[in-house]
Amino acid sequence: MEKRDKAARNHKPIRLWVHAVGIICVWSLFIVISWVWLTQVIHSGTLETARIEARTAFRNDLIYRLWNANHGGVYAPVTLKTPPNKYLEPLNREIQTPEGITLTKINPAYMTRQAHEIAAQTYGHKGHITSLTPICPQNAPDPWETMALKQFENGETEVSSLEIMDGTDHLRLMRPLITEKKCLTCHAEQGYKQGDIRGGISISIPMAAHEAIEKANIMTLSLIYIFFWITGLIGTFLSIFFLNRQIRRRHSAEDQLLQHEKMEGAMEMAGAVCHELNQPLQMILGNSEIMLLDLEPDHPMAKRIIRIQEQVKRMSQTTRNLIKITRYETKQFPQGTVIDIDMASTNDKTKK
Repeated sequence: MEKRDKAARNHKPIRLWVHAVGIICVWSLFIVISWVWLTQVIHSGTLETARIEARTAFRNDLIYRLWNANHGGVYAPVTLKTPPNKYLEPLNREIQTPEGITLTKINPAYMTRQAHEIAAQTYGHKGHITSLTPICPQNAPDPWETMALKQFENGETEVSSLEIMDGTDHLRLMRPLITEKKCLTCHAEQGYKQGDIRGGISISIPMAAHEAIEKANIMTLSLIYIFFWITGLIGTFLSIFFLNRQIRRRHSAEDQLLQHEKMEGAMEMAGAVCHELNQPLQMILGNSEIMLLDLEPDHPMAKRIIRIQEQVKRMSQTTRNLIKITRYETKQFPQGTVIDIDMASTNDKTKK
């Protein structure tokens, strides 16, 4: 029974560390899943920030296009970068100022195209006004824009995705252009009616700056999660360490209590043995003394009586040792484990 109890006690610390490994695995899995989820949230936030930037650019395009349309177009000096728009009606397309400067008419589409060129050179934002039936070949859609325009015909109001352009990531966003009454001046001959989708404006936002911010945010998040992970590991190990120490203390207290109970049993047994043996031993010792008085010192029986006295005294010493028992000590005999009376009755200083 004792051996089984000790084996069970030795097995408990092992089970504790097995539980600790399980806790660490669960904690690590939670940290990884949480980290992956938050990085996805950060990435989604980065894409949404780029979309907001693209939507702002699209709204700005609509504002200055509306301003231009409200004025029926505007005139600007003819230059190499601003030649006359050959896709406009020749009537009143060019006019001259009293000083002899030739001005050409800039319609909303022409102005949008030039504004997009300036934005691309200055900020890297790429804009493109396009249609499935463009008047100007420069406004022809690329494959991505063609896909978006077809989705507008199916009811979509916005199309966006992360694409690679010129070897770098760009957030591409496109929204439709709705035909208004003022647009029919140029587009009525194409068969458009008010309210029709006649095309769209695509905006391409470079993701380099957004991705740099995202990388910094993920790095900060990773450091925080590493700190939490390490803190969890340390907390787990400390908890198991202190719990294991408490268990060892409890086992030690249980052992001491068991030893005390065993010692009490031994002491009770010693008292009973001493009580039962002392009187017979005294009788034997007294009678042997009387027998020696009746015999001559060289009588053969005298030696035997003296040997009997020696054994009786030895037994008396044993009973005295039994009374002095202070702790539980055992020794092995062929018949099994028995109490070691000599060791159990020896004080601690003598043992040391």
